[in-house]
Amino acid sequence: MELNKNTIGQLFFTISILMLMYMLINPLTQVIANINEFFTLTLINFPISDILHILGGETNPPLYFLLVKGLSKLANDFAILKVFSIIPYAIVLILSTFKLRKDYGWLTAGLFALAIAAMSEFFITYSILRPYSWAMLFTLLSFIFFMDIITTANKTSFILFTLFSVLASYTHYYGLITAVVLYIILLFHILTHNKDKIKYLAISMIAGIVLYAPWIPTLVKLLQSMNPLGDLTTDSIIQYFAHFAYSGDTLFSIITLIILAIVLLIYLKEKDEDRTLVLYGIAAYFATVLVIILISIIIKPIMVTKGLVVASAILWLAISIMVGKMQNKRMLLISLSFVVLLLISGIGSMVVANGDAYQNGLAHTEALDQIIEDNNSTIIITNPGLAMYLLDFADQSDIYCINQDYIYGENMNRIHEIFNFKNIDKDEIANFSTNNSNKNIYLVSWGNPDVNVEIEPVFKGDMTISKVNTTNLVNEDDEYYY
Repeated sequence: MELNKNTIGQLFFTISILMLMYMLINPLTQVIANINEFFTLTLINFPISDILHILGGETNPPLYFLLVKGLSKLANDFAILKVFSIIPYAIVLILSTFKLRKDYGWLTAGLFALAIAAMSEFFITYSILRPYSWAMLFTLLSFIFFMDIITTANKTSFILFTLFSVLASYTHYYGLITAVVLYIILLFHILTHNKDKIKYLAISMIAGIVLYAPWIPTLVKLLQSMNPLGDLTTDSIIQYFAHFAYSGDTLFSIITLIILAIVLLIYLKEKDEDRTLVLYGIAAYFATVLVIILISIIIKPIMVTKGLVVASAILWLAISIMVGKMQNKRMLLISLSFVVLLLISGIGSMVVANGDAYQNGLAHTEALDQIIEDNNSTIIITNPGLAMYLLDFADQSDIYCINQDYIYGENMNRIHEIFNFKNIDKDEIANFSTNNSNKNIYLVSWGNPDVNVEIEPVFKGDMTISKVNTTNLVNEDDEYYY
């Protein structure tokens, strides 16, 4: 049976390598930015001090964007910047080959390597200029050294656990939540199993708080000022808990959770020295989702489903260890069959999601390019937050922004030094449109623009592009008729 485990694990790992090769080739053949990448491409044009200021009003901490900023100084090529998001998966394969294979065998290593690409939204996170893949990697590394603390409790493991927990916290706020959950679980374990190591945990906690302290005021301010994110319904909550596999359908989410419960029950019937690690991994994922839901109920909604890949990696490692450690041939076959069904559905969903993401990015890019290539066009960005997604186009077109001062404050002058755009007040749009009736004026907004001019829809996706109908504007004694 051991040979079969190795063969299956090596097959999974081979598929994982092929997926990595596809990820690396994809940016070279499909260099299309989606709407979320527009934000990153704009942000890295700013000085570091401005990046930190702007991110104080966004839903991401700064580490990833600072890393991309540094990389852009060396190679400001879009394809290279996209490959930077793929590096975490390459590191996952290295970890699977040398550490997971050594500790748990080929089946665990191969299953984990494949799951961490095929399931949920993992594949998409490796293909966009956003912090998810790096946050996932740092969180995964913190859990790996968390496991080392449980098994060996040496000083090096505490140091590395602290380091990667802080890095995860500075990369994504869900990484922060998962890090806090892991610290709580570790505190419970040490108090119940290894009290003589409590001093090391105390030092780790203090070090983590001190290292993250500079960003805590920004986080508190963000929670007070940010707009609600995500909806909380019975269906959405079920889908959040099942997001490690798939989150687009409630029935499938229920089936996914049932499969996880069956595999866990089968595993718990066997005596295994890694049972505690597996249970802690499962607890870390579900506790992270639960904390996010509780914050969403008590304070305000903060659910961004893509961010759940950060904790999902921990759960998939726990699942992979469970399957890899099963000794009963029949139970292993049943468990592996269930997990493979999830993998097949995950790969199918991945293919569809990747195609949709490409087509969505292509549609947004083509819509903007069509406007920019029109030498008689003017773009007015009507939503303050949308400016950070589109200012990278400012040097290519005549762009106006609704006054941004309340977001960027004193940095407004420096923004003008970087990007070639003009200011306009919302109540000036009608007058501006009348005085420029010979131009093609486009409004770019989140949803329908709230302006007092007649518009014609041009494009609707994650952002909306509308054209001002200047032919119906008549200025008569400063009154406007449509």
